[in-house]
Amino acid sequence: MSRAALLPPVLLGLVVLLLAQMVGLAATALLDLPVPGVVLGIVLLVLAGVLRPTRAVVRAAEPAATPLLAHLQLLFVPPSVGIVLELETLAENALPLALGVGGSFLVPLIVSGMLLQALLRRRDRRRGGTGSGAADGSGEAPA
Repeated sequence: MSRAALLPPVLLGLVVLLLAQMVGLAATALLDLPVPGVVLGIVLLVLAGVLRPTRAVVRAAEPAATPLLAHLQLLFVPPSVGIVLELETLAENALPLALGVGGSFLVPLIVSGMLLQALLRRRDRRRGGTGSGAADGSGEAPA
């Protein structure tokens, strides 16, 4: 029996999550990547879950991950405190922030809508149809 099997499941899960975080932080620092190490660690953990030999490692993280996800709203407390403390700075930069937030919402929305329309047109051409009225289910051409 391995020593890891002797650990309580939640503690073993926390070890797996922290190891994934540390691997991501180390990889980001060593490779000088412009990605936060925590994000890279989670991506590596997800990739480990996809690969068959390492699925058990990801399953070991589940007992620790489930309670963390149940209380995810607590992770919003520190940013909220920071917003309240830096309210004056945020007010001074309201226009660039609004443009950044609005732009980061609108640009992907428009691009994904255009991509969906192009894919639907492509599908209709492959099926040999004209694409008239198939989207709304009425069978009538749009006016």
